[in-house]
Amino acid sequence: YEDFSVVQFRRAAGDDASCLNLNRISQPAILGVDPEALSGRFSIAAGMTGVDGDDLWQALSEVPGDGTVPAIADQTVIQWGLGKRPGDLLLYQNEMGDTLRIRLVAGTTPSIFQGYIIIANDHFLKNYPSTSGSHIFLIDGEPENAEAIGSELASVFRDYGWEMEPAARRLVTFYSVTNTYLSIFLALGALGMILGTIGLAVILARTILERRREIVLMQAVGFTNRHLFSLLVNEYLLLLGAGVITGFITAVVAALPSFLSSNTDVSLVTVAIITGVILVNGVVWIAGLTWFSLRKRRLVTGLSVE
Repeated sequence: YEDFSVVQFRRAAGDDASCLNLNRISQPAILGVDPEALSGRFSIAAGMTGVDGDDLWQALSEVPGDGTVPAIADQTVIQWGLGKRPGDLLLYQNEMGDTLRIRLVAGTTPSIFQGYIIIANDHFLKNYPSTSGSHIFLIDGEPENAEAIGSELASVFRDYGWEMEPAARRLVTFYSVTNTYLSIFLALGALGMILGTIGLAVILARTILERRREIVLMQAVGFTNRHLFSLLVNEYLLLLGAGVITGFITAVVAALPSFLSSNTDVSLVTVAIITGVILVNGVVWIAGLTWFSLRKRRLVTGLSVE
């Protein structure tokens, strides 16, 4: 009784080419669909050179003169799962034992089609005629009726092994792999910056040692250790702040798509906290080593006549 629309897909078995499978795949599962049902849906990220038209889904119905079958897949699958780009060929063996040459004409933006390549129903039935019925369905309805629609379909098709998954949850599952890598690189980046502040402290200690004559001379003309401490700390804090802020800005720019996505766990607050910890770590090293190096008994021999 709920108002919703359905897009049906036939399916030919193949390997999982989504980001949930880290192996390089050569033959992903094939989906057959009526291109008209997807017309105007799912944004296209990249298209093959020479393929015209505002709606590349219509290209699936074409019959190229070279005997290939046009297909569209998720651009993530094309680039990373297959290691290819729009215009490249995939080779399969159809049910008759003949070679099926599939040409990737376009790639969609990240979508629920990760792991599959999509061809027109006409081409699908020509190469896999014994595949009956539909295996995958896209259900489109009002968001507020999602639970009622799911309950109704589960009740009607309970004897057919019906399983449903919200599109948002499926996308989150795909993004979880990306988020894991982002978290790893975030941790490694933070560790690298912390080690960098330690390196700054080592450079600071060596610089103060090399400038000991200058420092002792300043002490001799009336500069107190307090004044020298403030002078040196401010000088190196300026360098620390400039370096951390530069790194922070470039990191935010690089990860901006992840920050703006609603399907990612990456938080700007987390990055800001890590940056704050790095700054505090650098301040502690700078202040501590400067104080330790300015103690009079360690610099008194720095001024001598040669």
